[in-house]
Amino acid sequence: MNDREEQLRQRAYGIWQSEGEPHGRDRDHWEQAERELIDTASEEPVATAKPNPRRKKADTVPQTIAAEPTEAKPKTGRKPRTKTA
Repeated sequence: MNDREEQLRQRAYGIWQSEGEPHGRDRDHWEQAERELIDTASEEPVATAKPNPRRKKADTVPQTIAAEPTEAKPKTGRKPRTKTA
C-alpha cells in the first residue's frame, strides 16, 4: 500500500468515527478524504467533519454496579394464570 492510499484510509476512518460510525457510508467517507487530501495538497483550508450530535456515546458501567449479581423480580399486581382443561 502506498503512502497516499494509507493517508486516505486513515482520514476516511477518522471521518467515519467523527460521524458516529454509521453503517454503509464508507464510499462517502473515502471520497471526502480524497477531496481533503487534494485540498491539503493545494494548501487550501480543509473543512473537518463534525461529530454527529444525535449519536449518544455509551456510558461505561461503574465496576461496583457491574459486579453485583442481578435477580429477576416477580411482577406484582397480576394474578397467576390457571390451567384450563
